[in-house]
Amino acid sequence: MYYILEGNRLREELNDFEGALGEYKKAEKINPDLPAIHFQMGGIYWKLGKQREALTHLDKCKTLLEAQPPETKSDESYKKTLQDVKVYISKLEKGLKPSEKNQRKELTMAERDERMKKALLENKGKWDEMVLIPAGKFIMGTTEDEFIPEETPQHEVFLNSYFIDKYEVTNAQYWAFLQSIKSTGDHSKCFPGEPKNKDHTPGTPHTGWDYPYYDYPDYPVTRVDWYDAYAYAAWAGKRLPTEAEWEKAARGTDGRRFPWGNVWDAKRSNVGPDAPLSVGSFEYGASVYGCLDLIGSISEWCYDWYHPEYYQKSPSMNPKGPETSTGMRVIKGASLFAPYAYKMRCAVRIFGKPDDRNKSIGFRCAKDHTAETGKTVKEANKPEDTGKVVH
Repeated sequence: MYYILEGNRLREELNDFEGALGEYKKAEKINPDLPAIHFQMGGIYWKLGKQREALTHLDKCKTLLEAQPPETKSDESYKKTLQDVKVYISKLEKGLKPSEKNQRKELTMAERDERMKKALLENKGKWDEMVLIPAGKFIMGTTEDEFIPEETPQHEVFLNSYFIDKYEVTNAQYWAFLQSIKSTGDHSKCFPGEPKNKDHTPGTPHTGWDYPYYDYPDYPVTRVDWYDAYAYAAWAGKRLPTEAEWEKAARGTDGRRFPWGNVWDAKRSNVGPDAPLSVGSFEYGASVYGCLDLIGSISEWCYDWYHPEYYQKSPSMNPKGPETSTGMRVIKGASLFAPYAYKMRCAVRIFGKPDDRNKSIGFRCAKDHTAETGKTVKEANKPEDTGKVVH
């Protein structure tokens, strides 16, 4: 620790990178399996313009971090450090020769495949859970006192019973979908109007599928557009929830502001720059039906076309949004990036173009109750079905 601290001092106070590197090397000789040493050495070599040496130490740091015991891996500071290391590696790889890039990419993707397979084996039953939302009326939208025209008028809506995912769709679940698309080439269940040659790989030109965020099986998949969400849901034998279905699952029948009640409580929601990204991290913030991460974590695509005045003429039974395209699809649920509590309300309406991709947007799926159980609507609405969780 003396050598590490001295190296830090030389680097931070004097910009003496060579001197700092000498101190870190002394520390490495004493304890070569300390991730922090390789993290610092990777940074120094980066500053000195020695790309391959930097990658060598950051690779070592990544390997050591991934070998840590489970109790360490559950710590959020550990997760952040590991993600930072992967981001730095990704940036350094951009300067490699094409052949070197491809070799490293193939190795990284192979490691990810194994990680995803293991995570699905351990958690698929949990992540696939759906919650039954019983048929009945609920209060949708807000009053004019909120001064948000597109959320008014507040109105009563009747919905048939339906299932909705307890958790947002994870990276691991979406990985399985991509593997299926890749191996079969079957796009028969995708939205008929999706762009040509679409392979549903998430990401943007700057953050592709090889981006380190997607290495984490239990993170909610993001940077997927509406067509991706629709295709996954159909592949999984489900569908996207309507705006009304999402809102009822989030706020229950009494028009509450947040899933837990009318008073904001940051301890119940996955929000803020240091928020954990694993799905289901805030069980205390569950809705009355048991759905998690409806507020915070990520925002979610819904089936409906968006129109700011839709509530003024929407049907009172099973509304599904405007019948014709408005160019925008509904997004519900504020993400962890929302600036303040007012934006976290269940009634907030967001929208985006169907081909938009954003780090704050993912989705969860829904399913008709009668299609799942084979019961009539009358049988499906018995009181004993309320809140039932199914696999």
